[in-house]
Amino acid sequence: MNEELYISFENYLHNEMTPEEKAIFEEQLQDDTDFNEKFEAYKETTLLLEHKFSKETAAFKQNLSGISNANFADEGKQKGRAIAFKPWYYGAAASIAIVLGTWISMQNSEPRYQDFNQHEVASFIERNEADANLKTAQEWFNNKEYEKAVVVFEKIANANSEVQYFYAISLIETNNYAKAESLLNDLQDGNSVYKEKAIWYSALLELKQGNLEACKKFLQQIPEEAEDYEKAQKLLKDL
Repeated sequence: MNEELYISFENYLHNEMTPEEKAIFEEQLQDDTDFNEKFEAYKETTLLLEHKFSKETAAFKQNLSGISNANFADEGKQKGRAIAFKPWYYGAAASIAIVLGTWISMQNSEPRYQDFNQHEVASFIERNEADANLKTAQEWFNNKEYEKAVVVFEKIANANSEVQYFYAISLIETNNYAKAESLLNDLQDGNSVYKEKAIWYSALLELKQGNLEACKKFLQQIPEEAEDYEKAQKLLKDL
């Protein structure tokens, strides 16, 4: 994103345009798809800073405000313009953009559970089968309603390895770590096709709790032929 766009977006969001400039800007939003997409992306980034991060955001925004005030305030307190800009304006905008990008990069440098929790679809029961609890648990799981899925999974007696596997994932998603760990340990000790997958989810369980060393140990146990091996190596590299 070039500096002129950055400044025009800032001016619009902070109501620092003349009525004529605002009308031109909004007309361009309607007529220029690329311009509109860039504006929406910039606005989303601003909202991310305001709402997603807590203490770090407050400190960053304070520093950013200092940079902005030092570089963007002119002697006459003139309103920012969306079309014509002074040369030094570009350098100031560029410096803020660099600080913004660096800060976001630092915030996202450590891997998170949410980066790896793309679960496969549960399909352990066909529609014509009679077990209502299995069917309901499968539907809640696939709809990502994990708390509801857990309630139904608890009602299922003599669950096989496949059901236990999806039950364990639901428990991780709802922060029921001890019970999830117990199920995953049982799967690892068995000989089902979910043995290696249980190791992967044991690693994710530790990652979600911030136990990075324990996470690494599980990742190192995943064999090269395992389905989740590449993901495990990526996570191991990022830790």
